[in-house]
This record gives sequence, structure tokens and C-alpha cells, in this order.
Amino acid sequence: MDKDKKKNSSGIKTVIIAIFLVVIVLFYFNHLSNKSSIERTKTQEDEIAQLMNYDMVGEYPKTPRDVVKLHNRYFKQFYGAELTDDELVVMNQQVRCLYSADLLAINPENDVLVALKKSIEASKKEEYVYKSYQLPEASQIEYYTQNGVDMATLEVTITVQTEDSMGYLYEQYVLVDEGGQWKILAWGESKMGE
Repeated sequence: MDKDKKKNSSGIKTVIIAIFLVVIVLFYFNHLSNKSSIERTKTQEDEIAQLMNYDMVGEYPKTPRDVVKLHNRYFKQFYGAELTDDELVVMNQQVRCLYSADLLAINPENDVLVALKKSIEASKKEEYVYKSYQLPEASQIEYYTQNGVDMATLEVTITVQTEDSMGYLYEQYVLVDEGGQWKILAWGESKMGE
């Protein structure tokens, strides 16, 4: 009988130790997961702050590719981050600095902001998240002159995540040289994406 008690006591201790080890392992993995989530949030907050404070005068992008890259950095935050109304207003003002005078003339700031808010809300309802973008190599940008104006065109591949899958959008950009700065004249779905 004494051996059975020792055996039972030993078995209970083993179970308690096993449960304790499982709890420690789960706690450790939970801690790592939370730490990773906090780091992602911090990185995203840093990107939002950088974009809100981007110096469009002193550090304006030099090439069409750089302009489009910066444009997509803004749109990745619009459709992939939780922005406050104030952040959205400032970032919308910032991204408009990348647009040509012709594009600005037909897209008043307040109208664009209202449309942007609606578009962001719709993307949230559809569980659509802008994950990443891929730019062409500098050698793949097409430069040309139209009516005496220097222009450029390039295509960007955007990766989006929906509720249950990943997808791709193909956006064609047309840029115009305005006073030595490349500005976005238009962008929209590319024929390659059809």
C-alpha cells in the first residue's frame, strides 16, 4: 500500500511538473508573439510619423520611380494602417504634393479627402489590406516627350490581402516633369492587370 501511495504521489508530481512546463512554454510563446506585434506596431507608427513629416521641399523624390515609391508608401498606410482623422488629413495633404498641377486642379482637396475616407471604409468592410508593392527597375521606366513636355510611365504591382487570399493589382502611372520635379499626372488600373 505504501508503494502505491508513493507511486501515486510520484505520478501526481510528474503531472504537475508537466503542466507547469507547458504553462511556461505557452507563456514564453505568448510573450514572443506580443513582442513581435508591439514591434510591428512601433514600425508602423514610425512610418506614419515619417510620412506625416516628410520634407516635400528639401527631400522631394528625384526620379519617377522614387515619386511612385513614396506615393505607394502613403497608400500602404491609407489601406493598411489604422489612421486617426488628423493623420489622414495630414497624409492626404502630403501625398497631394506629389501630384501635377493638372491633377490637383480637377481633384479639390476636400472632395478627395471625403472620397478617400469612403474608400478606406469600404476596404475595411471587404477586409482588403494593402500589404506591399513592387516597383519596376529604373531601366524599365518609359520616358518620352509629348507636346514638348517630358513624361514617364511605369507600372507597379500591388499585393493585397483579402479575407481568405492574396491578390495583385497592377497600377499604371503617368508622370510629368514640372519645373524639374516629376509629378503624378494620372494613375489607374493597368491593362496588364486585366
